[in-house]
Amino acid sequence: MKKHTSTQIITLLVGLFISVSVFSQEKPVSTNDKIDSIYYLQKQMYGEQKNNPLFDKKLGVEFNFIRLVYMKDLTLSGGFSIFDLKNKAEISFPMYFQKPSSSKDLTAFTLDCHYRYFLRNTLNGFYLSAFTRYAYLQGTLGDNDFWGEQTSTTQSTENKVGLGFGLGYRIFSYRGLYWGTSLSFGRYLIGKSNKFQGDFISLDDDNEFIFDFELFKFGWAF
Repeated sequence: MKKHTSTQIITLLVGLFISVSVFSQEKPVSTNDKIDSIYYLQKQMYGEQKNNPLFDKKLGVEFNFIRLVYMKDLTLSGGFSIFDLKNKAEISFPMYFQKPSSSKDLTAFTLDCHYRYFLRNTLNGFYLSAFTRYAYLQGTLGDNDFWGEQTSTTQSTENKVGLGFGLGYRIFSYRGLYWGTSLSFGRYLIGKSNKFQGDFISLDDDNEFIFDFELFKFGWAF
């Protein structure tokens, strides 16, 4: 009985020794694999952060300074943005205001809501967008005559709502400054078009179709 017990104890000790030996040999390999995995994850996270200047920024404001300086009439073009890093998207609210020097020309105010989906893994580069626009117009009713003179002095207003789509490109810096260009096309679905007098340039939003091109718009992300 004692001999049988001694044999069991010896067998158990030998098995335990073999297990410890195997474990001690495999442990360095497992540790190296973990180190490699941690290094790979850190490298991947650093690469994503390096290519994504907006990793710690949620909001943005932008303004078109060239339009303010270049146009003879008072025009303001700017906007406000919310950055959705998780979904690679931007929700933007561009606005435009035009107050002509002559009361006979069109006064216009537009406010958009754009959903912009970026084509890369970060909010930097090309994007596709869909938008809706509200426009408030105030001007003189009627058409110009053959000589370009206004044929009416009746003032009126119009509220319009339209939908459209577009594409654009954004470049963001790590300090917050960014630049963007965009091309948008759409159509007004609610409200009357071709209602007011004036030249073609001042009647963009009096037309049935929406066509916008932005080039010199700069912003600041924070």
